[in-house]
Amino acid sequence: MNPSDFARPKTSYKKLYVFQKAEAIYDLTYFFLQGRIAKTDRTHDQMLQAARSGKQNIVEGRSDAASSAEMEIKLFGVARGSLHELLNDYEDYMRTRQIPLWSHENKRSIKLRYVCRQHNDTSFYTSLVPKMNDEEYCNLMLTLIHQTIAMLSKMIEKIKDDFLRNGGIKEQMYRARQNHRNNQ
Repeated sequence: MNPSDFARPKTSYKKLYVFQKAEAIYDLTYFFLQGRIAKTDRTHDQMLQAARSGKQNIVEGRSDAASSAEMEIKLFGVARGSLHELLNDYEDYMRTRQIPLWSHENKRSIKLRYVCRQHNDTSFYTSLVPKMNDEEYCNLMLTLIHQTIAMLSKMIEKIKDDFLRNGGIKEQMYRARQNHRNNQ
């Protein structure tokens, strides 16, 4: 890392695949809740807020990333926790309505995982969901959420590794100042 590269903004959150998947999860959860769970049911608000938190904490974490690896890791962790909560809500919905959860070896699950790895944007999924029943929709959501949680975990590890290699903002600023002084 060039010493003068400290505090530079990282890639926009909109370009992150993990954000795109989280945005799709939020949008699809919003559509899922319509007509399935009454707005007066606390679960409706809980699911929507968990989906929103998953997305928004990625935005905030990436926005804070240039000045604080600690905040980026913390907020990505909050996003991951929110998605775990949402995952559990979908599993509860399926269990209480006796909707089958596809096993990892299920042919439909294998195909779905492949499709979800290839697509991140909401528009792809919104074109599919009108044709889906609750079993397909819920298994789609579980797949997307699992993949997004895995992506967040990998990103957190990458941020930790970068911190170990390059230090935090104060260390980078000190190195930049020393480099500037030495070059004068």
